[in-house]
Amino acid sequence: MRIVASLAAVAALAVVSPALAQTTTPKSGAAKMSRAECTAAWTKLDASKTGSVSQSQAQGVVTEFKAADANNDGKLTQAEFMAACDKGLVTASAATGSGGRGMTGNGTTSPKK
Repeated sequence: MRIVASLAAVAALAVVSPALAQTTTPKSGAAKMSRAECTAAWTKLDASKTGSVSQSQAQGVVTEFKAADANNDGKLTQAEFMAACDKGLVTASAATGSGGRGMTGNGTTSPKK
């Protein structure tokens, strides 16, 4: 009887394990943004409309810059940014403009009193 129960448990685990392994979540741990949110985030990030953003501009917005910079030129084009967003490498705060250094451009904070 114990053998049957053990085999049943192993069989159930064998069926469930591949399904769990295929589940992907964005590396940032947040929910993946919609295409519209990604576009809005890019518009705010590239406010000067240069067509690309530097790593320092993207800091706080893009979670893994090197993974997002497909051609390794040190800047992200809109296509690279959108691809990174599709992979979940862009934080949701980018779309709202809250909490991301890249969205404000200066990265400075006021000292706490």
